[in-house]
Amino acid sequence: MNYGTLLSFLVICSLCVVSLAIAENNTGGDKNSTSIWNGTWSNPDYLMYITQNQSGIAGEYVPTDLNELDPGRLEGNVSDDGKTFSGIWIETGSNTYTLSDDKLSFTISGFADPYGSMSKPAGYSYNATRIGEIIDPKNPWTGNWVTEKKSYHLTQNGTQLSGVNEPLTNVNDEVGNLSGTISENGTVYTGNWTEKGRFTFVLADDGLSYNATITKNLDPNAFVEHMVFSK
Repeated sequence: MNYGTLLSFLVICSLCVVSLAIAENNTGGDKNSTSIWNGTWSNPDYLMYITQNQSGIAGEYVPTDLNELDPGRLEGNVSDDGKTFSGIWIETGSNTYTLSDDKLSFTISGFADPYGSMSKPAGYSYNATRIGEIIDPKNPWTGNWVTEKKSYHLTQNGTQLSGVNEPLTNVNDEVGNLSGTISENGTVYTGNWTEKGRFTFVLADDGLSYNATITKNLDPNAFVEHMVFSK
C-alpha cells in the first residue's frame, strides 16, 4: 500500500468515527432534544396536553367532568436530565354576581377559560348566601358568603370588589382570588378569577407514564395531591 492510499484510508476511518459519535450524541440520553414529554397524557380525572420543543415546554389540561373540576394551563421547566417537569398550574375565568334586593344573597354566573381540546368556556352557576349581618351598608358586598362548594370573603370599596374563595371541607377544589367592578346601581359585579398552585411531574424510566405531585395553591403548606398519568 502506498502512502497516498494509506492516507485516504485513515481519513475515511476518521470521518466514520466522527459520524458515529455525532449519531450517538443525537440519539443518546438528552431527553430534551427528543421531546419525550410531547403528547397527550391521561388519568381518570384529566386529559393532559404537553408540548415540548427546543424553545421550551408548556401544557394544558381538561377535566373529564367540567361540572366538578376546572381546566387550566401549565407553565414550567424541564430538568437537565429531562426526567422532571415542574412549575405552576393556572386556572382562570370570568364571572358575574347579581345581588338580591335584601342584600343577603347573590347568584353566580361564571365561566372557566377553554384549554386543550375545549372550543368554548365552561359555564357554571351557584347561589351564595351571606354569613352574618351586613357589615357596611355603603359597601354591602363586603362580608362572608357561602355556596354549596366554597366560602367567599369579599371586600367592596365603592365600585371595586376583591376577594378570595376557599373550598368547603371535603370539597375537591382550589383556593381562588377575584377582582372586578360593581355596577353604578350596586347590584351587579363583573370580574375575573384566578387559581394557582405548584406541580412536579417525574417521568417513569420507560417514558410512558409520570408521577404527579400537585398542590392546591401557592402556599408552601398547601394540601398536596398525588396522581399518575399515562401516555
